[in-house]
Formats: sequence, C-alpha cells, structure tokens
Amino acid sequence: MSTRTRRSGEAKSKRQWPAKALALFALIVIGVYALVFFTGTKNAEPKLGIDLQGGTRVTLVPQGEEPTSEQLEDARRILENRVNGMGVTGASVVVDGNTIVIEAAGDDTSEIRNIGQTSQLFFRPVLEPQGADPAAADKAILDMTNEWVKYGIFTEAEGQTLLTQFATRKAQAEKDAEKQADAAQEGDNPEVGKDVASSEENEEPVEPKDVPQLSAKPLPEPNGPVEASERRQETTDMLRRTRQSTDPTQQYAAMTLMSARCLGQVTDPLAGSDKQDLPLVACDPSTGQPLLLDEVPLLEGVTDPEGPRLTGEQIDTGRAITGGYNPQSGQMEISFAFSQSGDVNGSATWAKITSEMLQKQIAITLDSQVISAPVIQGPTPVGSATSITGQFSQEEAEGLANNLRYGALPLSFAGENGEPGGTALTVPPSLGQASLKAGLYAGLVGLALVALFVFAYYRLFGLISLVTLVAAGALVYGSLVLLGRWIGYSLDLSGIAGLVIGIGTTADSFIVIYERIKDEVRKGKTFRSATASGWDRAKETIITGNMVTLIAAVIIYFLAVGDVKGFAFTMGLTTVFDLLVTFLVTAPLLILASRSGFWSKPSVNGMGAAFRTAKQRREAGSSEGGEEVVVKHTADAKPATTAIEED
Repeated sequence: MSTRTRRSGEAKSKRQWPAKALALFALIVIGVYALVFFTGTKNAEPKLGIDLQGGTRVTLVPQGEEPTSEQLEDARRILENRVNGMGVTGASVVVDGNTIVIEAAGDDTSEIRNIGQTSQLFFRPVLEPQGADPAAADKAILDMTNEWVKYGIFTEAEGQTLLTQFATRKAQAEKDAEKQADAAQEGDNPEVGKDVASSEENEEPVEPKDVPQLSAKPLPEPNGPVEASERRQETTDMLRRTRQSTDPTQQYAAMTLMSARCLGQVTDPLAGSDKQDLPLVACDPSTGQPLLLDEVPLLEGVTDPEGPRLTGEQIDTGRAITGGYNPQSGQMEISFAFSQSGDVNGSATWAKITSEMLQKQIAITLDSQVISAPVIQGPTPVGSATSITGQFSQEEAEGLANNLRYGALPLSFAGENGEPGGTALTVPPSLGQASLKAGLYAGLVGLALVALFVFAYYRLFGLISLVTLVAAGALVYGSLVLLGRWIGYSLDLSGIAGLVIGIGTTADSFIVIYERIKDEVRKGKTFRSATASGWDRAKETIITGNMVTLIAAVIIYFLAVGDVKGFAFTMGLTTVFDLLVTFLVTAPLLILASRSGFWSKPSVNGMGAAFRTAKQRREAGSSEGGEEVVVKHTADAKPATTAIEED
C-alpha cells in the first residue's frame, strides 16, 4: 500500500468518524432502553428512595464488640428473610459500613419498625438468691448506685431516693428486730404480742440515720456518633459487671436497684448484650420484681463452656411457629418446637430440663428482658412442641413468632442513639411527592436558564450543548432504571444532587471544547481547521478533569456512609457518561457543524469576536515596520518555506 493510499484511507476515516461515533451512541441508547422496556418489569420508572416517595428507614447499629463482615452479612440475610416473610413490598436491606439500613417505601410500613428486634432468645433457670455479706452490702449498693447514675440508668434524684428508701427499710427492719427480741424476752404471752402489733400500726415511720449520699454526677452528653457508640459500649460493660456478677453481694445489690427500675422499665439498657455463660438479674414482667437467673444451660452432652447452649438458634424453623391468641388457654401464646437434628440438640436438652425442674421456674428472655417465667408443670417429651405465654399483645406475639421463624440475629442492634429496635425515620408519601415535584421543577427551571445562557453566549451553536445535555440525560435515566432493577439502587435527594453536578460536568466539557476552538480561531485558522485542532487540545483536558472527579467520587463512596454514598455514586456514574457523551456526541456534532457553511458563520456560532481578533492581528502584523514574515506555499509536495524580508 502506497503512502498516498494510506493517507487517503486515514483522511476518509477521519471524515467518517463523526457519523460512526453518533451511530455508536445511538446503538448504546437503543440497547439501554430495549433492556428497560423488554426486560424485568418493563416499567421505565426508576426506583425512588423514601425521601422522594415516602416510607420508613430503620438504621440498626451493632452493639458490643466490632462486628465482622460475616456477622453483618448473616444479620442482613436474616432481616431480609423477615421482611419478605412479613410481606412488606418494596423493602430493601443493605449493609452500610458497620450499620444495617432497612428501607420500605410506601405508606404501609408500620411493621418495618419492629423488624430490627434482635430476638436473642435465651432459656435461663430461675435461682434463689444466696445470702449476701451484710457488712459489704451497704457499700455495694452505694457504689452500684453511683455507677448507674453516672451512666444515666438513674437520674441523681432517682438514685438518692433509692438510697433513702433502702436506708429507711433497713432502719425499720432493725427496729422490728429489736421489738421482736424484746417481746421474746417477756415471754410468749399472746396479749403482749397483741399489744406489740397494735403499737406498730400506730407508730410513725422510722427516720433513717446516716443516709448514704451520692457522689457521682451524670456523664456529659456524647459529642457526635463516635462518642455515643463508645458511651453505649461503656454502659454495656458496666451493666454486665453489675447485673451479671457471680458474687452474691453484687447480685443482692443489683436486685435491690432493679426492684426500683422494674416497675417503670420500658426497655432494658442491656438490650440483648447479656453473656450466656453468666447469671443475670432481670425483671419479672408479671410481678414487676427482679429475678436472679442462672446461666444459659449447655446443650445435653456438651462439656465445653464455649459450646452451644439452649437459645433461640435451637428452635426448629422447619416446623410451624405460631403466635397469637389461644382460645383454649385464653392467653397470648407463641408455639414452637426445638430441633432434633444432631447428637446434641435443643429438643433433648429441653426435655431433660423440664424433667429436672418440675414445679420450678424457668425464665425465657428476649434481648435481656424476661418475657415469660413459667413454672414447669410437667416434662416435655423429645420432639414435642412447647409454648410461651406472657403479657404481650397480638401484634407483639405475631412479631416475635415471625422473628423466631427466620432465626435469631448474630448481633445485638440498637438505634443511632441507643433506641431499641433501631432508629426509625418515616417520610409521609405526600412529603415525598412534594420533594419529587420540587426536584423536577428545579430541574426544568435550571434547564431553561442554561438554555437562555447558551443561546445568548453561543448563539445557535448552543443547540449542540443542549443536545449533548439531552443525550446525557437520556443515558443516565435509562441506566438508573436498570440499576434499580439489577442492584436495588434507589434514587434519593442526595443522588439527584450528584446528577446535577454530573450533568453540569457534561455542559462544562462543551465549554472547554468551544473555548479551545475559539483560541484556534484567534490564531487565524479557519473555523473548520480550528474545530479539529481545538478538539485535539481539549480532549486531554476533559479526560484529566473527569478522572479527577471520578477518583474523588470513588473515594467518597467507599469512605462515606448513608446519603453521601448515593451522592458519590450518581456523581461517578454521570462522570463516566460525560466522557462517553463528549467523545460520541459532543465532539462529532462540532466536527460536522464545522463542515457546514451555515454553522461556520460568526453570527451563528458566536465567534464573531474571535474572528475580529484574528483579523486585527493579521492587519497589525502586516502594518508593523521592521520585519515581515511571508509564508510562501509551493505548488509541489515539498514543505512550505519561510523567508524573512527586511525593509
């Protein structure tokens, strides 16, 4: 192949490149929308976040030690199964950093608020409290009250009131003991005992002496989420140390303090963080009194203290698990059966426990709270179902049954501020629709203002800028629809912010090319030649600028959490599409326009000032005294020669 033929082929390829690029972009857009309209739901609407259509978002923060990725994924799977089992439509469960976010769109999301209950179900025998050391009991109660006030379990007023009541009861007990001793010295005269009892009824309450005084002050409110997380961990460690102690004196002190908290307790601050291999002081919901619970029993045949225990994980999820009102017993009831699989299993362990603990209590705790403490009336045979009865509503019974049906979570979760069940944010559908309309109106107004600007500055050439924006918008929209189907991506307000910035980047790419063309025109080149050379200069700048933006978007996506992730995702997506649109739409349209006599007119392309500048420079160069540069173009194939003529 001759040099002339090769050059001719290259020139032909350059001439055909704009049309080929536009055709390739058209095929990409057609392919995207073919997938939109002929696959999946065949609906061309993107998946919207709850802030655009209304719904509920629940944020779950793991409690205790730093969770592993495997634990978070297991928890996400269980929560997803719970959501699906409840029949909540349009819900998603995603891991966001070290948190799990549950979103359910629409207005029927009341059930989603209870989906994050950890459902750590333990079975603990009820123990009789052992005798505490009287000499150390007073100090133990005072020290423990100070700790509970410090970490906000009690207020200062509640703590001091508790100490005063304890001192009063102690003083009264001592006085009663003295009277009984005095009565015993006087003999067993019934009349004497009657007089003593009558006098006791008429006596004024005993005023305690030397009431212990609090010395602790509540810790200041945490400053930010990091400190809040650290505070929750410190509180959990403190409660484990005080309420899960093996020391009888500490157990006595914890039961004394819990007796004041049980009646008004809504949620347990320990919230599912109790250790299975330690005893636990908890509240009996039926009496409002504290109970001392034994450690969770090891499965029958297990000797390793780190081995499996009788927990909700031993429940057979393959059998029926029901919750609700039982007309036969007249109570709310959750019915289930323990698993029989394996050499060691929950069914055999439960059968043994019920046989050994006849007429004794066994407490069933859910996330550190006693939900039922029944007295074992008879043994449960291996493989038989068992029931939990308690003071819970129909909704609570059904929710617990659902949670047990899909398994207990491997982690204990709370809200961002320690709320049980997670932090719930509800956006009414009307507010979501208002946000969506406001976003659309803002976009249309912005587009109108951009159109006014480009027509004023670029004349009719601004049409090319608007065409590129429409092309980028069409590609982005179709991609968002597909991403919502394939990976569950939901467009929210932060994502729209990223789209706006990305679309602005597309407009900026047109401006960069236009200004490079204008620079070439000022140098004296024709519009057609200036367009080709201006594009060659501009594309490196555009690639560099977009790569910087893309790197920033990727870094933000992996380091950020929550809504910022959505912003980074859409900004990165539109940045990639900007490169695609610039090379396949913007540049080809500009090249084609430069070949047209109509678009080459300064009044049309808005480069009248640049052409005038080039003309002035040529005139100034020809009128200057001194040296004049004359460029002589030979007719043959030899390169042009430059001669310097002096006046």
